[in-house]
Amino acid sequence: MEKIKRRVFFWFLVLLFFIIAPTLILQAKGYRFDWRRGVFVHSGTISFKSNPQTITVNLNEVPAETSNLNRINSSFNISGLLPADYKIEISAPDFYSWNKKIDVHSGVSSEFWNIILTRNNYEKTEYSETAGIEKFFTSPKNHSIAFTTNTDQNLFVKILELNNETITGDYDFPGWKLLDEEKKENIEWSPEENYLSVPVEKKIIEENNNPQSISLQNSTRYAYYIIDLSSGNTLNLNNFLNKKEIRHVRWDPKEKGYLFFLEGDSLFRMNVNDSSDMVLIADNTSAFDLSYSSVYYLQTPNNLVFKTSLNGQAERTQITNKFPETSNFVVEKIILYDETRIAFLDQARNLFIYNKGEHDKYFSKLGTEILEMHFSDDGKKLLFWNSNEISIYFARDWTVQPTRQENDLNNITRYSETLKNIQWYKDYEHIVFSVGKYAKIIELDARDHRNCLDLISTEFDTPFINHNHSLEKLFFTDQKNSQTFLNSIVFPEPTPILGIGG
Repeated sequence: MEKIKRRVFFWFLVLLFFIIAPTLILQAKGYRFDWRRGVFVHSGTISFKSNPQTITVNLNEVPAETSNLNRINSSFNISGLLPADYKIEISAPDFYSWNKKIDVHSGVSSEFWNIILTRNNYEKTEYSETAGIEKFFTSPKNHSIAFTTNTDQNLFVKILELNNETITGDYDFPGWKLLDEEKKENIEWSPEENYLSVPVEKKIIEENNNPQSISLQNSTRYAYYIIDLSSGNTLNLNNFLNKKEIRHVRWDPKEKGYLFFLEGDSLFRMNVNDSSDMVLIADNTSAFDLSYSSVYYLQTPNNLVFKTSLNGQAERTQITNKFPETSNFVVEKIILYDETRIAFLDQARNLFIYNKGEHDKYFSKLGTEILEMHFSDDGKKLLFWNSNEISIYFARDWTVQPTRQENDLNNITRYSETLKNIQWYKDYEHIVFSVGKYAKIIELDARDHRNCLDLISTEFDTPFINHNHSLEKLFFTDQKNSQTFLNSIVFPEPTPILGIGG
């Protein structure tokens, strides 16, 4: 009897081995037993990266086990999931939560690499020396901020040094104000932070000297002032050059003290320290843009794009051959990423894209009533918007989840209220904008829905907002005791190096 028991026990162990061993092997290879189907299926995975990094993850409202896969990129992983729909929620104390419904597939990782949570309440830094601020412009090297105030119809431009929060320059322009927002011209720093260009306007009363009917009429005078920050001197560029119709002033990206501008339909380059050092780049020009080595300009009446060297001495090269026939208006603005990706905005606010893509060449109309547009840092996306709607055009395939196709056009969000301060966030997978007194951030990822979270709320409905990618701060204007000041918050959350500390 004892011998029989040992034999039965032996064969039981053998049977148990043949049952457990394949199960363990399948488990190790990522298979899980699906009790509903009664079979082993290849499991799926959810991988993600978030800011902040210290988070709680719920999967179908149940806490999920996450493992930090890689301290280099601080990514997280939830593995061994049966193929099904899951609701994932990522949260952290004092933060708004992020959530999506995810369809997990067999043998596939569902990836989310740009998850951002925003705080319920940020600690604000107020810059006390900026009372009365209206607009502000951060210097290229992030050392200073130029900001404007207006007192008794006089425009003031002041320089705030960010390191010690002191005013290092104060410039007065009596009778002038900053150019109206609709003109799309703003204060611009030169690349080395030596100069500022300041577009201004003023209302004047002119006398109509017609003997038949002498009368007074209002008109607007425009000018550009140049501030030499090293000497503290200012000059009226129009008077300096004896040119009345200067517009679209842009600093040379390479050579100190040189700038480009349009007068009428002529494009010039000149030295702000020597009015005789001026070169005509091209005639019949309605718009231009600059790269680090070339100037690109659009010539009428055929709206063809050409390029030449920054000094205008090289032979010109034709970039485009034919403009879409749907445009009956003069193009007043072009923005290019490179010679294969150029965006055009005409006087009727129609947006066109020239995209010599990886699969085909496109030259078509993207939208109407468009206010502005900006390429992403890698040139794969074009952000554009009107008063109530934000959209994205994909100039190249996007192979990282969520995948997109070249020449795709996505509407990101729409509001009945007016949208302002629209700009790329530093990952180019989110957009920062404001609606009324709220600054918000919205993701491009449309899987399930787009998470749109509040950043800050101000005390008035027209804050001026800018996110500085390098400083990782959101700067904005806000009111305190009926006065407007510059403020900032730290955003995004500081992250530990290699996942250590924090």
